[in-house]
Amino acid sequence: MNDNSIFFKIFSESLKENIHEIGENILVGFSGGPDSTALLLGLKNFFTHGTKKIFALHLNHSIEKNADLFEEKSREICKKLSLEFISLKIDIPEIAKKEKISIELAGRNERYNFFSYMAKKLNSNIVFVGHTMDDQAETVIHNSIRGSGILGISGMKKISKNNSIKIFRPMLGIRKFQCINYCDINNINPIIDFSNRKKIYTRNKIRLDVVPELMKISNKSIENIFKLTKNLESEIKILDWVTEKFYKKIITTKKNIFKRDILYSLPIDLTAKIIMKIWSENYSHKGSLGNRHIKKISNLLYGNSGKKINLPGKIILYIDKDKFVFSDEFNILKKEEITSNKFTKFKYPKLKKMSIMNFPNINYSLSAEIKKYPNIFPNYDQMAIYVSTDISLNLIKLRTIAENDVFRPLGMDKEVNAYNFLRSQNLPKRHRQKTIVLENENGILWIIGLRIAEWAKVNNSDSHAIKLILSKLK
Repeated sequence: MNDNSIFFKIFSESLKENIHEIGENILVGFSGGPDSTALLLGLKNFFTHGTKKIFALHLNHSIEKNADLFEEKSREICKKLSLEFISLKIDIPEIAKKEKISIELAGRNERYNFFSYMAKKLNSNIVFVGHTMDDQAETVIHNSIRGSGILGISGMKKISKNNSIKIFRPMLGIRKFQCINYCDINNINPIIDFSNRKKIYTRNKIRLDVVPELMKISNKSIENIFKLTKNLESEIKILDWVTEKFYKKIITTKKNIFKRDILYSLPIDLTAKIIMKIWSENYSHKGSLGNRHIKKISNLLYGNSGKKINLPGKIILYIDKDKFVFSDEFNILKKEEITSNKFTKFKYPKLKKMSIMNFPNINYSLSAEIKKYPNIFPNYDQMAIYVSTDISLNLIKLRTIAENDVFRPLGMDKEVNAYNFLRSQNLPKRHRQKTIVLENENGILWIIGLRIAEWAKVNNSDSHAIKLILSKLK
């Protein structure tokens, strides 16, 4: 192979800057086109001593009628280069139809799902892709006409994150024609996909109509757009530093749940940047979060609680009193509601002997054990409590709370409406409707995760207590 070229000079410098990011196995997104073929050639030429193993990952989208032919030609290129070829065939149009998203977004999602799967399988955390300077210019133009902010017009980053993997773009400083030339001088014929000339996609329209007009104005238009992205890098670094600082202050121990109070003292524009960071790190595979969504979210975070907003990819953002929560609609819908009209007999535990029962028709079990008076009681947000040995466990019931339930919470001298009690604990309505209670003949013994009944408490004079543990069965 020929490595005496402008392409390889720029490519080598780009790799050397980030050589510490590259592991033993090199994964490459490979379509068989000029850009990804040049990327494979460059990597093979750079690692001439066989210190790394290169894997070409090809996703057959089943979009074009020539998709199977392209897969076979891609395989032949890798065979000629003596490189590993791994392919996956998937029906992107069918997925797009089923999920009610664009073919472009469905293709992108499945491509990165494939990358993530293979990265885990091959013990790598980085995937190389063949985006060029031309692609960068198209991205900047595309984001500009969509009204993107500074992050949008700064284009693609050389290294970015997509869920569990890093995406490495070592060819952002290389023109597309240089990729074609590099394939030619190395006697490799890449695939020419004529679907890229169809003006049914926005990016194709930019490539075929907008860019040529810009090149008429200046034949350095693409290079100058690339310079723009480089000039913005220092500003982006400062903005990223500030955003990261406050992002760390609002994260909690629970995934996708964030504190609100920190944001009250921040300018709304910085809050918007934090929201964009949350989305990019957790939900970018669900689609783009437009300015309309970001502005609406930012405004809601400064307002009253109890609001929600539907976001791309069936994600719902809930604004609670002291936090905001991103939830997957599917996970919300699949939460079970436990309905039970019958009490279940339970064997009262003996000293040093645990009793365990599975509730009929639901995926929960309860264990009971008599223990010495504990020095430390567990927090009520856990699935374990201590109750008095005087309470009855002969007949018990596990069920979802009802709006007309009454309950005497620990520390109170009278019964209250259980639903109102949940509201007083700042529990959002969506959670109140799914709250589970443990009940015996005397009434609600335990609102799971929140409070036991006053009449069930362990007294200081008691020598022993019953430890109850509620477990969800797999």
